[in-house]
Amino acid sequence: MSDEYNWPAAVLYHPTGDPINIKPIDNNPSFGTDELQTFIGGPIGHIKLDNGMLVINDAGKKMNLALNDMANKNGYSLYGNVIFVPKAITAAPPKFDIKNL
Repeated sequence: MSDEYNWPAAVLYHPTGDPINIKPIDNNPSFGTDELQTFIGGPIGHIKLDNGMLVINDAGKKMNLALNDMANKNGYSLYGNVIFVPKAITAAPPKFDIKNL
């Protein structure tokens, strides 16, 4: 089973300043490639985490973008804008054993 992500709960981290909540345009369930490239300013890369995924600029260092201190808390050296997308929480409905009630 592939990971599912909660795209409408994505957060954009600039190298400086406060994080910004972002959502796909037109209430789409996820961002399009063009949208992601606009937010991060270059080619898209990703890093999977236990609790979600980081969408990064794959050429950020080569493009001499600023080091992103907020995103570096995950142990990576990341440059430019970074988007964090949490995993979608999918809970199975509770199962009741009516015989033992």
